[in-house]
Amino acid sequence: MVLLKLSGLKVEIPEMVIQLKDGKMGSTSFDLTQNQSRSERIVAGNFIDDDGILVDFELTMDLHGNLFELDFWKVDFSQLVSFPEENEIEITYSGDL
Repeated sequence: MVLLKLSGLKVEIPEMVIQLKDGKMGSTSFDLTQNQSRSERIVAGNFIDDDGILVDFELTMDLHGNLFELDFWKVDFSQLVSFPEENEIEITYSGDL
């Protein structure tokens, strides 16, 4: 996952994920038990979707240091058209954890 590479963190990516009910904006939960809580932001940024609309995203971890969610927020709340290529992503946060 490109975002993890940018963050420098060494965390395991689960084989299964849950697509969140977010109006089809593309958000994903890595918490299959759905009993964890968001702890920290790993990396955040934005990109322009194929329809020209700005999309903000944030990758987070839970209280145990596991991946929690990859949240997408399309500023007009419409459905995500496509995921970006690596060169289309602008990173706005990549903190040292």
